[in-house]
Amino acid sequence: MANLFSNSISTYAVEPQTGHLNLKGTVPSGGTNPRVIAVEPSGRFAYVGNIVSNDISVFAIDSNTGSLTMVGSPVPAGNGPRFIVVGPTGNLLYAVEQDSSQVSAFSINPNTGALTLVGAPATTDELPVALSFHPSGRFAYVANANSGDITVYAADNFGGLGLLGAAPAREIPASITMHPSGKFAYVTNFGSNEITIFSINATTGALTPLTPRVATDDGPTSVTVDRQGRFAYVTNTTAGSVLVFAIDAATGSLTRASTSSAGTNPVALTLDPSGRFVYVANLGSDNITHFAVDATTGALTPAGPPVNADMGPASVALTK
Repeated sequence: MANLFSNSISTYAVEPQTGHLNLKGTVPSGGTNPRVIAVEPSGRFAYVGNIVSNDISVFAIDSNTGSLTMVGSPVPAGNGPRFIVVGPTGNLLYAVEQDSSQVSAFSINPNTGALTLVGAPATTDELPVALSFHPSGRFAYVANANSGDITVYAADNFGGLGLLGAAPAREIPASITMHPSGKFAYVTNFGSNEITIFSINATTGALTPLTPRVATDDGPTSVTVDRQGRFAYVTNTTAGSVLVFAIDAATGSLTRASTSSAGTNPVALTLDPSGRFVYVANLGSDNITHFAVDATTGALTPAGPPVNADMGPASVALTK
């Protein structure tokens, strides 16, 4: 868990049967205002984007205890690394740098986890805040909050992102995710309280907006689709809620299925790999809401009281 206002990272053990979280320890983030955390596929290393100190901290993960040990010094990452994600090949980390309007790629040393900048950053539109890769790994998509659009890139296996174009979203796009089929993309628009659904051209990666747009509660931030592509989960920061939408696999359309209360200002949501549990980071109430997932309907049921975090929990990452 990345705690934005306390400049710390908390580690929790997950009880496999109940999904309950038990705090194991907290360490300094190594930078100022950690906004996002990501774990590479082997589960050996974690990466934290520090949005004010403009760098990325690297941590080794103890396979037995989950404890974190910083690896070297934080790595410079442009201006305002708002979002980081490990690429499809597992050996590259991408940083979305909101204040410099660019995306930087870093190679991951498989032995030490150390990061090395690869090539020149790719230019985005204004205030990029999120990035998602197509399931094929051939395309990448960046949500740009100020310009209200999605920039589309051709992605290679060496960190290169070649700009292909842009597609209009709505007001203040805040996040983007792909349907596992690769046919659809979903974008939350924080300013207009809705989700834009796009169809994806499998050959060119181009996005085409579909109608109608889908209403959310106030202030939608993150959107997450389950691995089977059956449900989409949306955190609504202003409303303090999590929405569940059923997905039509043929058309990509969303049907609102249920609403659950979270804490104050939920900003991020993570599904556990089994799909049985959901964890929501509540930035304003300094805690994590934990839900059990109904396998048939996707509905969320609180699975215990909120779990305390440090100040400003902003991002959750799970690893085995």
